[in-house]
Amino acid sequence: MAAPTREVITLQCGHYSNFVGTHIWNIQESSFCYEPIPGSSPSKQIDHDVLYREGLTIAGTPTYTPRLIAWDLKGSLNTLRAEGVLYNDVPVQEEDIKWEGDVTLHKGTPPHKNEFLADLDAQDELLYTQASSKEEDQSSQDTDTMETEENPADAAEKKEQKPKKMYYLDESVVVWSDYLYGHMHPKTVSVIREFSHDSDVEPFELYTQGKTLMQKPSMEDDLEDRLHFFAEECDHLQGFQVLVDFYNGFSGVGCSLLEYLEDEYSGKGILTVGVAPTTFSRETPAAESHRVINSALAFQKLSSHSSLFLPISASRTLWRKPGPPVGFPHISYNSSLNYHTSAILASSLETMMLPYRTVENPLTVNILSEALSTMGRKIGSLQSSLPFPFQLGNTLASEFNSLDGNVPWRSLTPYTHNPSAVPFAQSVVLRGIPKDKLVVPGKHPTNNLELCKTGSEMLSLYLSGQYPRSLNSALCVYQASKTVAPYPHIFNENVRHEGYLSNETRSQTLGVSSVPMMTSLQSSPTTGHLLAELVKQSQRLDIRKFHGYVEGGLEPDEFKETMDNLQAMSECYTTDMMEAE
Repeated sequence: MAAPTREVITLQCGHYSNFVGTHIWNIQESSFCYEPIPGSSPSKQIDHDVLYREGLTIAGTPTYTPRLIAWDLKGSLNTLRAEGVLYNDVPVQEEDIKWEGDVTLHKGTPPHKNEFLADLDAQDELLYTQASSKEEDQSSQDTDTMETEENPADAAEKKEQKPKKMYYLDESVVVWSDYLYGHMHPKTVSVIREFSHDSDVEPFELYTQGKTLMQKPSMEDDLEDRLHFFAEECDHLQGFQVLVDFYNGFSGVGCSLLEYLEDEYSGKGILTVGVAPTTFSRETPAAESHRVINSALAFQKLSSHSSLFLPISASRTLWRKPGPPVGFPHISYNSSLNYHTSAILASSLETMMLPYRTVENPLTVNILSEALSTMGRKIGSLQSSLPFPFQLGNTLASEFNSLDGNVPWRSLTPYTHNPSAVPFAQSVVLRGIPKDKLVVPGKHPTNNLELCKTGSEMLSLYLSGQYPRSLNSALCVYQASKTVAPYPHIFNENVRHEGYLSNETRSQTLGVSSVPMMTSLQSSPTTGHLLAELVKQSQRLDIRKFHGYVEGGLEPDEFKETMDNLQAMSECYTTDMMEAE
């Protein structure tokens, strides 16, 4: 019998965090109705109720929305209404003007919706019309007429045969709501109106701006209202997953949020993910210094108030001069597009989070975090294989053997790119390899991998051979990671529609619908390099010369203490191997 659902509330704090989060929710929503995977159990493996909630509109229509609170600045939503559309069943009446004199009415041009959003609106309208017609017809139809309806299996087959529409959104995605697939609950989106998105007049780029903002009673009341709404309807709230832009003013907002969570929900797990893009809109020397200061303060605070803190980016280095983007063998992406880089981070995070979202034997956020954060190592790193290189016609056992001691993943945590590093502990997830592709059926086993009966058993055996001195946790999920619209077209032509590699070129009229993936959430000695680099860049700055921080209440002694704490934390990752390097 499956354990009761242990709910998780998600918080997204910042514009790039919402870019990543939007892809995460799109990936999950595209997975809700999927065909049984060949060779897998007919029962579902992923419990979507961990992150999603059921509800009803005023009209009694069922809804299924993320248990989510997302913060962003004024002007960042484009066509999205902060309150959503699910609960607006009554048409909004235009204001009745009582002025009797001459009136000049000025109407602004509504924001333009790209092709994808326009098609979603048309689809919603069609579904609403069909639902209304069905309700009217059911009252007059005889029950025998149901026998003449089309077989659901035949309808599904016809739908599958219809080619999927391809969307090319690289030029039309400006903000994260431009590719949001599902609907949000009215309690989800919170707009910070004191600052404007991408403002050159008063940019929201200081840690102290965010801290000061969160001290306002209105912000605290808004947070309590939204958070209590989602928390009070949970039966077994296990904790929170938090996405934070650690490089701008949202670093201060995120730290205040975590302090609140730690005080109000003591004992709950908090997995915090700090995200950063590969390019920044402001590249002035002052803006670069601000990113260093914000990151130093955020890394220290976020890690101290979280069960585990995970900084990630598609850039190999950060802060002053973001380094080259992380390269993956089978994808080609534009590192200057947040729409692209956030998709890579989102696919990796959505897979990494599976251990506490499975139906059978799930972990909790606390257990997962505690296993990786021992001995003061509160900062983790993330490795990802997108896609996992599974050749069409091969087996998982043969793929593991062909790696020949190498690892298939790339690091998404800056400054931790050392494939030979041995992690202290890691949680590895492999997905998208059906059970009938583990070994060749009927073939006599020639090695220990081919003796394994399940994917998790085979993955565990591979990891124990690769990392015999590490604490390894292995999970295999048969469902692949969805990459259907509006996921960007970043996969090379040798990646087939179902995500396997092939020597044949994929047709340009055919997208990639899903891919196998492997991720590794690690406590690794390489994290010491990340912290050492952050301390090094921070020590070059005299905080007294940055008046915005001083005026916001940041004392020089406090900043020095922050650097001392980061230095001490970096030493927790020191090993003989690192000293030899």
